[in-house]
Amino acid sequence: MHLTPRESVVLRALAEHGSVREIAEALVVSPHTIKTQLQGLYRKLGVTSRRSAVVVAEELGLLGDHSAGHSEL
Repeated sequence: MHLTPRESVVLRALAEHGSVREIAEALVVSPHTIKTQLQGLYRKLGVTSRRSAVVVAEELGLLGDHSAGHSEL
């Protein structure tokens, strides 16, 4: 699976933050931008939810050590 550098950043932020607003604030972009980027990520990962995206990303090794301790999503 090939993710763009930005998609990788958003994916890691998804594993670390609870909401679109929190991700947007952490990455200094608008919530709308994050929603759009998440749609693309979900499509590439073949999922429809944040929880599923994180689970699949972990299974594919896309999160590295960044997801440790964030299974509460």
